[in-house]
Amino acid sequence: MARNDFDTYSELYDKYFLFLDEQMSLVHRKPDRYSAATLEEFMSLIQDIRTNRNETKAGSVADTSERSLRSMDIAVQIWLTIHVQHSHSDHSGNISSTQFSWARDRRLDTSLEDLFAQRQDTKETRSRQIPSSFSIPNLVHHYDFKVAWTSDLLQHLRIDWKSKQITIFEHGICLRDHLEYDEISHPCPLPKAVIEEAVDTIRLLFPNSKETKRFLSREGRSFLKVPYGRGRRLSLGDYTYWRQSVVDLINHWEDGPKGWAQIRLNPDQGNLMEYATFWAATTVLILTTVSIMFGIASLVIAKQALDISIKSYNLALAEACAEANATDTLPGFCT
Repeated sequence: MARNDFDTYSELYDKYFLFLDEQMSLVHRKPDRYSAATLEEFMSLIQDIRTNRNETKAGSVADTSERSLRSMDIAVQIWLTIHVQHSHSDHSGNISSTQFSWARDRRLDTSLEDLFAQRQDTKETRSRQIPSSFSIPNLVHHYDFKVAWTSDLLQHLRIDWKSKQITIFEHGICLRDHLEYDEISHPCPLPKAVIEEAVDTIRLLFPNSKETKRFLSREGRSFLKVPYGRGRRLSLGDYTYWRQSVVDLINHWEDGPKGWAQIRLNPDQGNLMEYATFWAATTVLILTTVSIMFGIASLVIAKQALDISIKSYNLALAEACAEANATDTLPGFCT
């Protein structure tokens, strides 16, 4: 990123600076495992990897000790914000599409291409539009999802259905920087299509709306301020690397909320009839309950009034019967 751009968007790097601190703390806890010790030394390693981008891992540096190769893994983590699992072998395949290991006999860019090729969903799908109201803030509010933030792009859009937790990559500004690389002189080792789709998923899940602004403000994130230069894509066909996660979330969205969330009006008002019916029935129930309570209260008051009337009558009769000749004047009441 150019210096003037950094000055303009420096506040968007707050979370990335915390990530850098975490990486350096990791190194400082076990300094004997790494050949580099300072951030400047790791930045120098990144420059070596970029300069020798057509070389294998072992061929891009003079020192090929385990300490040096492990330092290269940390350098890649700092540079590309993906977790690199250190490999002790010369030939290493990726354990899964969510774990990356850079073997010493392989180039970084081809290793990453192979990794993301495992994630690519190339199956033909019918044309499917994504609802414009589909977003993380609405999933949290209406479907009771939680959000976990990650500095590892490989964990982006992981879904834990048991706890209803969605993991979101938090360094959107880094994705923007990767897209700014000169594709000829300084290409980014991450496939450009992967970077673009990662940006598109963030734009999809965090549209520029009041709900998103409130949600991100509570979370202390600044996605909407990042100048990605890409619009919001609402066609499922635009997503291949993270398509399955998007499909799973949309399917859950279209199934509708469960439990108490059902009584809330969906953002697309798709449950308007059920919402109106529920609250109309609830209103009738409340009014009926209030009417019954007033009826019971009226009966209680009437009973109390009757008791008072009887007591007043008995008192008046007693006073009348206390008069002289009461038995003669009121023979039917006084004995």
